[in-house]
Amino acid sequence: MENYIEKIQIRKSNKLAGLYPSTKALIVLMYAVCTFIVNTIEVTDIGLPLFLIPQFLVILILCKASGVLGRCIKALNTVAVVALIILLVQTFLVPGGDLIWRFGILRIYERGLRTAVSLSFLIMNIAGIFVWLFQTTENKEISRALEDSGMNYKAAYVFTSTLQMIEILGRNSKTIMNAQKARGVETEGNLIVRAKAFFPSLVPLILGAVISSEERVLTLEARGFTMQGPKTHLFELKKSGWEGKAAAASVLITVLLLAGRIMLWLL
Repeated sequence: MENYIEKIQIRKSNKLAGLYPSTKALIVLMYAVCTFIVNTIEVTDIGLPLFLIPQFLVILILCKASGVLGRCIKALNTVAVVALIILLVQTFLVPGGDLIWRFGILRIYERGLRTAVSLSFLIMNIAGIFVWLFQTTENKEISRALEDSGMNYKAAYVFTSTLQMIEILGRNSKTIMNAQKARGVETEGNLIVRAKAFFPSLVPLILGAVISSEERVLTLEARGFTMQGPKTHLFELKKSGWEGKAAAASVLITVLLLAGRIMLWLL
């Protein structure tokens, strides 16, 4: 029993990655506030919030310092694709203000370019800090922290199981598509070919999710999930020791940035 209890514990040598989840949530909140503050600082003649671009480097530095840069880069690639699409659509399709550039039917207006830079890099920064949060924090850490904060254990389970369901459905979808490919079904090609292979896989995917949810209910009942009384936790969530320093630094940076922005407004 002791070996099992020790096996399920999470030991992190990296102090940043091992921060308590509530401290990480505070860092995420402060970073989001800083992002919106930086978004109000406009440079160039047309008022572009270009400081959002170097701010994204903070995400990469934070991921590198936490030892999860490789995993974060993979997740950020998807975010970058979405941000790039928004950047192009907003740049070329949103009119307003003076005409900056024109080539054939393509036109770039001041308002479109300003909106494109602002929206795309807001997404990159805010999504990036959430990527860092979830790449350095496991679901059971979040669940235990929520319970320790006073949240009802049922609500904490619903929250964490929702996060797990996304990962489980993605993994099951890949398994079904590989099975389809092994049967000779064409799953690669243009959009129409992929759609023909994807939509038939939804039925076993949904049925599998329903069956797994029933099994999960039986497992929870066997462990006394619905019984009243104090709960026993085999998993112990410990602090890394840097929580106070990290929280103070994030709040201090946010306050200094806000004070600097107010001074710029006054000047």
